[in-house]
Amino acid sequence: MRIYNNLKHTSIILVIFSLPFLDFLKNNIDEADIILGESFYFLIFILFFILLIFSLIVNSILKKKNFYKIFLSVVLSYWILFKHNFLKTVIKSFFDKFEPTVSEFSSEISFFLIILLSSYVLIVINKDNQFFKKFIFIFFFLSLFASIFEIISFNMKSNIIKNNEVKYINYPDNLNNQKENIYFFILDAMQPIKEFEKHYKIDMKDFLQYVKNKNFKYFDNTSNIYDNTTYSLSAFFYLDEIFDDKERLKERTKILFPTILREKNKSDLLNNLTNLGYEFKWLGNHFAYCPKFNLKYCLNSDQNSLIDPYLYINFFRQSPIFPIVVNFGLIFNFNFDKYLFFKVNDGMGRLKKFLKEDKFINKPTFYFIHHMSPHWPYITNEDCSFKRYPGEKNLDGYKSAYLCNIKKIKETIDFLYEFDPNSTIVFQSDHNWTMSQNKKEKKMIFSLIKINENCNFDKNITMHNVNTLRLIFSCMTGNNPDYLIN
Repeated sequence: MRIYNNLKHTSIILVIFSLPFLDFLKNNIDEADIILGESFYFLIFILFFILLIFSLIVNSILKKKNFYKIFLSVVLSYWILFKHNFLKTVIKSFFDKFEPTVSEFSSEISFFLIILLSSYVLIVINKDNQFFKKFIFIFFFLSLFASIFEIISFNMKSNIIKNNEVKYINYPDNLNNQKENIYFFILDAMQPIKEFEKHYKIDMKDFLQYVKNKNFKYFDNTSNIYDNTTYSLSAFFYLDEIFDDKERLKERTKILFPTILREKNKSDLLNNLTNLGYEFKWLGNHFAYCPKFNLKYCLNSDQNSLIDPYLYINFFRQSPIFPIVVNFGLIFNFNFDKYLFFKVNDGMGRLKKFLKEDKFINKPTFYFIHHMSPHWPYITNEDCSFKRYPGEKNLDGYKSAYLCNIKKIKETIDFLYEFDPNSTIVFQSDHNWTMSQNKKEKKMIFSLIKINENCNFDKNITMHNVNTLRLIFSCMTGNNPDYLIN
C-alpha cells in the first residue's frame, strides 16, 4: 500500500511539475521546434533538481514529516507561482473598471494571493485531507491531457489554404550588373516622424534636411501590411501578404518569422538573394536571437547552446521569479537590462562595430538588422547611454529611445556613406508604438530609403517593408516592380 501511495504521489508530482513547461510550449507553439532544444531540456532538469533538493532540505529540518507530502507541497507552490501573470491580468482588468489606481498594484496583489494560496496548500496537505488529494489528482491529470490535446490539435488545424501548386516570387537577373550591398534596418516600433512631432512637440526638420542631403528619401503616411512584428517580418521574407481574404494563412507562408530563418525552411527573399549571388547576414535581438535559429546567417555566431538566457527569461516571465531576481540584482548593483538587453538590442551599433573590425564580406551581402528600439523595454537615454524606464507604456522612455535612434541613424548613415557609398540602405519599422489606439494606427511606420539613383519611386505606392524589397529587386534585376496595393 505504501509503495502504491508513493507511486501515486510521484506521478502527480511529475504531472504538476510538467504543466508550466507544457503551457509555455502551448503559448509559443509557432516556435516549438526552436524551444525543444538542449537549453529547454536542461532547464527542466535543473528546475526539477532544485525543487527536489529544496524538498529534501525541508524534510530534513522537519524530521518527522513525510517526504512525498513535502515534495508535493513544494511542486504545487511552484505551479501556483506560474499563475502569477494570469492572476495579475485578472486583477488588473477587474480594478480597471472600478478603481484604476488599485490596478497599478496588480502585480503585488497577485504575489500576495500566491503566498496565501501556497500557505493554504501546505496546511491542507499537512492535514492529509483526502478530498483535496482526490481533487488535485483529477484536476491536474485533466489539465495535463487538455494541454497535450491543445498542442497536438494545433498542428492538425486546417487554417491554412491547401494548394496543389505553390508559386514562389522570383526575380530573374536581366541585367547581370555588379551587385551592391543592401543594409535593411528594422527599427522595432518606431513611429512616423509626423506622429512623433505631434505627440512630443519636437521639431524634426533638421533631421529630415540632413537625410535629404545624404540622398535619402523619407516617406510620410506609410502603413505596413500588418500591425505586429511576427506577421510584418513574415511578409518581409515571403515578399508578399501571408493571409488570404478569409484571414487564413496561405500554404506557402505557413512558417512564420523567426522560424522561417531555420536552415530547413525556404523563403522568397532568401531564394532570390541566393540566385543573385548574395550572402545573407542577420543581427537579431532578445526577441529573435540569431544563434538560436541559424548560425550560418549570424554576424556573431558564438553561443553556448546549453544555456539560453532569453529562452529562460521568457519562460519565467509568467511567474514573479524573474522580477524578483531582477530587483535582487539591483541591490548588488547588477542590472539585467544593461547586461542582457542593452547591447544585444543595439543592432545599428553592433553592425558598425562589426564592419569597423575589417570583417567586410567579399561578396554582395544583404544585412538584415533587427534593431530592438524604440520598442519596450526602454533602456536607452536620449544620448544612447543606458537608462532604464519602467513599464511598457512609458512615454518618457519611448521619447528617449526614439531620439537615440535618430542619433544612431545619423551615425550609421555617416559611417556607411564613407564605408560603403554605393550601397542600398533602408531604415523602416515593422509597426507603430505600443500606445497605438487601434490597428490602423499600429500599422503606421517610419520609412527612410536610399536606393540606386536609376530606381524611381512611384508616389502612388506605399513604401512599406514588402514594396520596398520588391522595388530593390526590380531595380537590380531589370524587372518591372509588381507592388502590393493597399
